[in-house]
Order: sequence, then C-alpha cells, then structure tokens
Amino acid sequence: MSDHLLLPNPRPLPSRRAGGGGGGAPPRQRDQHADHLQRQLTATARAPRRLDAGVDPALVFKISATARPDENVFARQALQVLGETIDYTYFVLASDQGDALGHAIDVYRRTGDMRSFFALIDDIEPYGPEDRRGPGISELGDRFPGRVVIDIGIWVAGTRDEAVARVQTVENVLARTGDTILLRSVSARRTYLRAEVTAEGLANMLDTSVVEFVRTPPVPFLDFRDWWNAGATDVRRVEKPGAVVGVLDDAPATAHPLLDGIVLSVESLAPASYAWQQPGSHGTEVAGRVLYPHLAEELRDLRPLSSVGAVRAVRILEPDPHRPNNPPRFATYAVPHELIGTAIRHLHSQHGVKVINLSVGYDEPFNDAHLGALTETIDDLARELDIVLVVPTGNVGIDLHARTPSGHHILDDKPEYFFTPEHRLAEPGPAALALTVGSIAMSGAPAEMPNRFGWRTAAGAGEASAFSRSGPGLGTNSKRANKPDIVHFGGNIVLNDSGHPVLNDPGASVVTPSSRHTDGRLFAAVNGTSFAAPAVARVAADVAHAYPDASANLIRALVGSSATHPAPAEQLADTHRRLRVYGLGTPHADRAIDSDRNRVTMTFDGKMSIDTVQIHPLPIPELFRRGHQGGERTITVALAFDPPVRRQRREYLAGTMKVDIYRNIDPDELAEILIRQDPDDPRELINDLRRLKLEPGSSAFTNATLQVRSWKRKQTFVDDTDTFYVVATHKAQTWARGAPEYTHQRYALAVTLEDQHLVQADLRELLIQRVHNPARVRVRA
Repeated sequence: MSDHLLLPNPRPLPSRRAGGGGGGAPPRQRDQHADHLQRQLTATARAPRRLDAGVDPALVFKISATARPDENVFARQALQVLGETIDYTYFVLASDQGDALGHAIDVYRRTGDMRSFFALIDDIEPYGPEDRRGPGISELGDRFPGRVVIDIGIWVAGTRDEAVARVQTVENVLARTGDTILLRSVSARRTYLRAEVTAEGLANMLDTSVVEFVRTPPVPFLDFRDWWNAGATDVRRVEKPGAVVGVLDDAPATAHPLLDGIVLSVESLAPASYAWQQPGSHGTEVAGRVLYPHLAEELRDLRPLSSVGAVRAVRILEPDPHRPNNPPRFATYAVPHELIGTAIRHLHSQHGVKVINLSVGYDEPFNDAHLGALTETIDDLARELDIVLVVPTGNVGIDLHARTPSGHHILDDKPEYFFTPEHRLAEPGPAALALTVGSIAMSGAPAEMPNRFGWRTAAGAGEASAFSRSGPGLGTNSKRANKPDIVHFGGNIVLNDSGHPVLNDPGASVVTPSSRHTDGRLFAAVNGTSFAAPAVARVAADVAHAYPDASANLIRALVGSSATHPAPAEQLADTHRRLRVYGLGTPHADRAIDSDRNRVTMTFDGKMSIDTVQIHPLPIPELFRRGHQGGERTITVALAFDPPVRRQRREYLAGTMKVDIYRNIDPDELAEILIRQDPDDPRELINDLRRLKLEPGSSAFTNATLQVRSWKRKQTFVDDTDTFYVVATHKAQTWARGAPEYTHQRYALAVTLEDQHLVQADLRELLIQRVHNPARVRVRA
C-alpha cells in the first residue's frame, strides 16, 4: 500500500463583501404593538418572586423576535444579552428592572424611533422558575425532606469579575436558608456550582436572576452489564506499533494479561484527600476496545490476539456506592466539565496525546434549549489543542418488555424509534468538533446454547443497535444530519422466547477484556455506544501514527473519507434519515491511511482567511475521465474544520464551511464568479453541469464540521479539461465577524478518486506525474 498524495497548492481569493444579518421586519400597527410590549414588560417586572430586591435586584426576561435584531440596541437599553436560541429568543438581563427598555417602548409609540428594532420583537416574557428547571428537578417535587445535591448553571458573564459577583449573589441567596456550596467552577464563559439545598433553597435558586438553570448532577449513561465466562489461559498476544490513545474513564485493570505493559499509565488528578471507590469494570472494557480492534475475529479464527499501540488513562469515573448495582458516576471532587477538561489538558501537555476517547456522557437526550458546559469544553479544547476527541452518542434504556422510552418495540417498530426525541443523542454527543460515534451490531445471531429455541436479535449484522442514540446535533437547519459522524460495532440486544431482552448475550455483544480476569474470566460480553467509540479512536490513532504531521482536522477528514455504510443502512432510502442513524458509516483504517492503484486520496492541511474562498486544482487523468464501459468512478471530498464555538449563541459555530467541485471551466472565470458571491446569499452563481452534483446535498452538512460528499459517474467525460477545481468556501457568523482572534479558519481536505475497473494502469502513478512534491510524510512501522 502507498502514501496519500498532496493536493496542488490552492489559489486564495480576496475577501468577499459581507452583507447584513437577520431578516426583514414584519408590518406592525405601532400603537397596538407598543402597548402590547409595554404590558408584557410591566407584567414581567412585577412577576411574583420569593426574593426581595435587596438580595437579587436584577431581572432576566425573554425577548422573542422574528429575526436577528441589532444587538447594539439591546446594550443602549441597559440590557445585557445572555444567550439566544435557534428560534431567535433572546435572554437578557436588566439591572434596572427594565426601566430603560420601557422608556424606549414609550418613545417608539410616540415617535416611531427604533421602528426597525421593535418591529422585529414579538413578545417580552419573564424567565422564571419553569425556564430554570433542568433535568431531574421536576422529579424532586416542590417539597422533599432533608437536603438534595443540585448543580447550578450561572449565566455567561462579560468578565470573570462579573462571574464572581454573580456567584456572590447565589451565595447570599443560599445563606438565607442555611444551604451550602460544595463545588465551584468559575469563569466568564462557564460558571457552575454544586450545592446541597433544602426544598426552600431549591425554590430560591429557581427564582434567582443570575441562575440560568438548575439540575440534578449529571449521571453517566449506563451500559448494559453482564459477564461472559469464556476466558482462556493460553492466549498469545502480539504487539503492533501504533499511537497512544488517551482514555478518560474508570481505572483499567493494568494487571490483566492482555493489558499488562500497554496501559502505560493510570493517573488520578484528584486531591490527595479524595477517597476513590474501588475501580469498576468500564475502564478495562473501554481500554480493551482501544487496544484490540480485531479481538472478536481473532478469537473466532483462533489467531494470536494483536494489540495496537498503547493507552494512557486518567481516572474520572468510579462506581456509585449509593445506587443499585453500583453504576459509574463522575468523581465528585469537581464538576464534570472541569474533571474532563483538566484531564484532557494533562494528557496533551504531559504525554503529547493526540487522540482521546471519552466513553461517558449524560443519561438524558439532548435538548436544543440547554447545551451544557461539557459539550462546549470539549469543542473548545479540540480547537485550542488541535486534538481529536471521540465521544459516543449515548444509550437509551430498554425496558423488560423490549420497549424504548418512546414506547416503541425494539423489533416491531424499528427504525421509527430512532427519530423520536427520546432517542436523540446525549451530551457531549452534540460536540461539533468531536467525532461522535453510534453503534451497529457486529453479530445478528444470539449464542447457540441449549434450550434457546426462538431467541433472536433486535438488529441484524451491520444494523443500528436498538440502544444507540441518533441525531441530529446542534444547528438551525431543520434538514441537518450532522450527528453522529461515524458508527462502529457496539453490540446487540437479544430477545428470548418470551420476548424479554437479554442484554449481554455472548454471541451478539461486543467481546472485550474483562476486569474480572482474576476470577479466570479474561473476556466480557458488553453492549453500548461506549464500546463503539474506542474502536473509532483506534482508527483515528492509526492515522495519527501513520501521518504524525497531520492536524486534527486532517485526521477527522481521513477517518470520514474512509467510512462506508453497512448494507442495512441502505434500507433507509431517505438520505437525512440514514445519516441521522448511521452517520457517514463505519471507518476503515486501511482506507484512511493508504492509497493504491485504484483508489487515491489527495490531501490539503492548512488555513484560509474568514469570509473568503480558496480554489484547489484537482488533477483528473484522462484514463479516469474516459473510464470503462459500465464502470463507475467516484470522486469523494471530505472537509473538516474547527471554528470557535459559543453555547449562548443561536449559531453555535463561529463560522461555517462548504465544499464544491467544478469541471470544464476556466480557473480565472471561476475565480471571477466566486468573488461576486455574497457570503450571506445562499443562492449559487453556478448551477449548471459545471458544478458537480455531490451527494448528500450541502443542506445536510450546514452545521457540520466534518462533511463527506461524493460524485459518481459511469459515462465518459473525456472532453473535459484535465483539471477540476475543489472550492472551499467560508462564512463567518455575524457575532464572530470582527473578532480579533478569528481572522483565519484552519481546515483540511481529503479528495479521493476511485475506479475499481481500472486494470491496465496505476491511478496513483498517473497522478504523481501531475503533482509536484506529491506524498505526505509518513511513519513506517
């Protein structure tokens, strides 16, 4: 196998003129509309609150708009914008109880001043206790005995001093009921407190203006547990070189015969006084999936067990002694996003780890209205440290009657339950810059055992696992299909002859090293997206090992370009539904790393100025353009980029990108046309045959930082010129334009030409003849 080639150097174009954001204002009857807004503002300011003004004088309310207003107008009315949602609802804080806004509404009624602003405003409503109720709070009820532990999210602040002042406000409120803060994580962008409160203290938190939300502490989603006692004492291990993968989890069993020597470190970043619980099983099983990517096949074929690379682990999980069966919990010495952020920085700074697997997440479906600090932290660090972070979509629970939380039967009602709100991916699965992984079944048959007549699996081989959560991820486009990115083998559920689920059947589940090796059980049968994610982390690490100069963007692009959909995915004929369950498909390390005579990948790894376009020449040999009778040729382009993110913004990503391919066009003419394209105008200036019809359409990836699209052709196009043009287009969001820290956007391309019918020629050699300095620098084993 051979190295990938480099794309020819791109041609950057001048910055395009950026148009204004938002939309037109609807017609309004000014007097009636002003009266409506004034009544709502008065009711909001007078809304009953349990706290007196001496403790918490500020007021937070919601302003619903039809399009994006000018944010400078908010500031002139003494309003601080705290956040916005995808439906143009703005959360604002008024230190003057809304007096300046009330005066502005009165001026608008009398003179029409600020008509363009107020005409966009539909409603002004209080942000109250119901808005602040996060996961788990409703289940507590209004009255409960004793005290409970809650997590308190504080609104985004302009400065750290402002954040500290808001924490002081919360402390003052809690002091009134004798409640205490257990943990603090304070910064301008992310301030979270963990507190132990009475029912009265909880009610006060739900009425405190500086509080964005209150929730019970997040619980890691649970993987189906059981053990497969089919270990062997005479296995032979073969070690293969590979990159180190960081694992954030429970502590793996380093004395396991299959892990000994290749789990290089297991570290705790907890204070010396922290009393850890005895390690559970999850960390061993996840580390085993990273290290033994072909374990099931090798056990089946009685081959030596081949480990790849090594693992460095940081412990962030432990068994919960207060819950039945002791499921995993986050270590309690810090809030989850701080636990994980510190561990990621440690692995990168102390050990130079480039790929990190995080097989944990929250045990509830993602809600568009509440993106948590953990997701934003992961995206921030992926960009800042230029690393690849791999996370699972999360798991849904299946009840004793084989039904999902939406009430669907896992066998009779598939695939419809994948598209219910209850099945949507869990945080941090929406992380835009992470590789988010769903689960498919490796085996479609239960283990053959006596007295098992009528037992069957919920999914066929290669089909989505019933417990795997699905997309979409973050974004404003209703047709987006941006998550999951990838799927891999994570197990299957078996139904017995009575129709009840069997969760860890050794014939249908994933096989991995067991933490119970001291009992003679070398292997465990497990289910969960927790065990699909580390398999993808191994593929990403293989790319990082082969191409040590590759950025995280290029690693993601190569992983995505290597993916293929399993056959069952084609049963979902609708592209968006297929992507929401299966993402781009299952990645293959050999395709991600190697080119050959019939399939050649060319890469670019660099940056561009924001709001600009870059044109990449793409050489197309004549033999590829000519093709063979009935033979299909494919051009696939993968794009990955890493914009800044802000969770309080309607557009979470600071910028978006898209990629197109043009043919049979003069490059100067193409450049002239592209320069005229306004970045805020979605209309394409070239819509004829010169622009390749790539599938899926660009609307599927509007909010995706990893995009893979293809063009397939059977007919000859020999009359075309011998160069096509890959065009990368960037658009900055309104809130990010002019930011001094966001003047350039890093991105990577992986463009693949494939013709499996090319017999008498070597496609790679033909391309080398056209490309100067063609190969990436690669490490050889």
